[in-house]
Amino acid sequence: MNRALILILCLLSLSISLAFGQEATVKGKISNTTSKDLLPFVNVSTILNGNTVGTQTDEQGVYELKLPAGKHELSFSYIGLKKEIREIELTAGETYILDVEMLEEGELLNMVVISGSQYEKRLAEETVSLDVIQDYIIENRNAVDLKEAVETVPGVTIVDGQATIRGGSGYAYGTGSRVQVLVDGLPMLTGDFSEVRWDYIPMETAEQIEVIKGAASVLYGSSALNGVISVETGYARTEPETSLSIYQGFYGAPRNKKIKWWEDGKPPSFSGTFFSHRRKIKHLDLVMGGNLYFNSSYLKEADDRHGRINIKTRYINPRIKGLSYGMNTNLMLQDYGRFVLWQHADTAAYEALSGTISRDKYSLISFDPYVSYIGENGVRHKVKTRYYRIVRHRKNFTSVSSNSKVVYGEYQFQKRFASNFTLTTGAVASVIWGFDRNYNNGKNVSTYNTGAYAQVEQKLNRLSLVGGMRYEYYAIDAFLKDSLGIQPANSPLVGRFGLNYELTANAFLRASIGQGYRSPSILERFVTTELSGIKIVANPTLVPEKGWNAEIGIKKGLSGGWLNGYIDAAVFWTEIDNMTEFAFGSYEEGLGFKIKNVRGARIAGCEVSTVGEGELFNLPFRLMGGYTFNYPADLEVDTTQRNVGIYLGNLFQSIGSIDSVSDGLLKYRFRNVARLDMEIDVKKLTIGYNLTYNGAMENIDAIFSTVIPGLQEYREQNPHGSLVSDFRLTYQANEMTTFAFVAKNFMNNEYMIRPGYMEAPVNFTFQCKMKM
Repeated sequence: MNRALILILCLLSLSISLAFGQEATVKGKISNTTSKDLLPFVNVSTILNGNTVGTQTDEQGVYELKLPAGKHELSFSYIGLKKEIREIELTAGETYILDVEMLEEGELLNMVVISGSQYEKRLAEETVSLDVIQDYIIENRNAVDLKEAVETVPGVTIVDGQATIRGGSGYAYGTGSRVQVLVDGLPMLTGDFSEVRWDYIPMETAEQIEVIKGAASVLYGSSALNGVISVETGYARTEPETSLSIYQGFYGAPRNKKIKWWEDGKPPSFSGTFFSHRRKIKHLDLVMGGNLYFNSSYLKEADDRHGRINIKTRYINPRIKGLSYGMNTNLMLQDYGRFVLWQHADTAAYEALSGTISRDKYSLISFDPYVSYIGENGVRHKVKTRYYRIVRHRKNFTSVSSNSKVVYGEYQFQKRFASNFTLTTGAVASVIWGFDRNYNNGKNVSTYNTGAYAQVEQKLNRLSLVGGMRYEYYAIDAFLKDSLGIQPANSPLVGRFGLNYELTANAFLRASIGQGYRSPSILERFVTTELSGIKIVANPTLVPEKGWNAEIGIKKGLSGGWLNGYIDAAVFWTEIDNMTEFAFGSYEEGLGFKIKNVRGARIAGCEVSTVGEGELFNLPFRLMGGYTFNYPADLEVDTTQRNVGIYLGNLFQSIGSIDSVSDGLLKYRFRNVARLDMEIDVKKLTIGYNLTYNGAMENIDAIFSTVIPGLQEYREQNPHGSLVSDFRLTYQANEMTTFAFVAKNFMNNEYMIRPGYMEAPVNFTFQCKMKM
């Protein structure tokens, strides 16, 4: 019996050894053919006994796959790159090294985007309108901040620092942003104003900028009511890389010589520099960047000076496959003059109404620790955190006038199943502390936010389906609840649903509906202040805005002719309840403006855009542009427009003439917006042109025409909006050095985007870029 048992065990051990001996290992690195960068998350697969088996490359572009001995056909696939097939033959016990280089697809429809679903995905398969700002626009336009780059996107307008997408927002000083702005997945809105500091965002290390149009609160929470602007910065590459950009410019004289305050031959000027450096140090990715900016403004005494530096790190753990962690840091010091309203449109448009400019000194700092783990079974875990502090100083950087701090944390779990099913879920929490002498008699204000979300996505052959939900709880500190009677605000349970259907190989139909919300900022609720003699009154009883957005669109690929790219067309409909708007009146604090909730708003319209590249007269050519029309109705001022039939009648009537329905429009909106950017290469020269059109701002507060000198006359003389053209010329001296000349507003038009603020006259920039 014992001998038989021993014999059985020996035979079993031998069979196991033989079984394992039949296995082999194939491993290697996968890189981009052009850039030579190693590629993470590439799918490596083969068919085994009728089933698909495979793995993904890790964050260093390395893969390893165990297979039985014999012949195999390996498939390497990655969004935006051409699929590679390799046939191999393995012998038992062998370790087979197979490195693969992958070519870029070259089709803009196959561009990789992230923000729509928070994982890599083809642009063509998105269920929402999503635009990608082309990298050449950032490089060649000398975009000194994110704002200048974003303004090239069809349907997007920046009004005095506030982003609006498809008419979803107007202008109201201190109203928090309805557009969420992210850098590497973390929100960038400030704690007190809930605004974007565009110059704080590290453009020198930005690699891709994506713009979601429409409500996106399921994944991105409060302030994503009108859309999302997402910036992804780059990581270190295989070889060290350093870049430096230096520029110098000056402002020309305006057409109206009466508003020119500087002496002849001594024009206001500006200069700056960007730098970045990235390198790998064993398992550490290190990226550094910075910016210096000096602007002797065309606005008298409104000079701006700032310096910023940022560091991005990622350590890839060599012992635990798929584990990486790091911390990103950003620091900026800024001193600038705050210009609010002009003195007179015709005689002193570049001088402040009050006669003097208040100077603001700010220090901003953020720390973003994070951890990421990617398992072999398609699971991702992410922990993202942020500490973001903004201090406003008095006379120097050692005294404090106001202080706001944001502590943010998010955990995200994501699982991608073999059946083309993806689950994304997570939990978020944030705390905001604010102090200012204007906050409720100088007392501290604290707000708290917690929430959870989940989203699922299923791809069924040509059909992609997306659905998700989110819930948040918003509260303020006990003192304010007791003294002002403010109750916690449970933000509504919001959801989204979308679909995308591939009609043909290069035509995609999409439809989506999504809900969003925005909690009031500290400034809106608790700050009473005065700007150029105009009082802004706090409103502690504000409640969160909420709404929904629906759209139907089609994206059609263009190929085979002189232009390869796509054309996109969409119709959209937005409803917002409790929208906040400025309301002028007599309050306990005196005459002034108070931000109030209005009962409802409705915005519908259409958009057509195109992106492409190709050859024109046998010369390389690139194009991006589009037109957006929207009809923004105030359903409280004109309650008849709550009737959909009446609203649609007014919408179509407004296409020809707006006079009869202008009183029912939301304030500070542009109904017609057009964008165009194109450039062509002529040997070592690149010639570029940019056009920006904003239609007339047809409805503003009537009191502004009284208190802002010359505004009424200016609006009567300029009833058709603004058309601004930029020209650029780039010369590629060699592989390392590029020279550029940029003329912005080269037709020297006088125009305003918001009441009482004249935009810059013609200005010229000379730039030198070097890569080492």
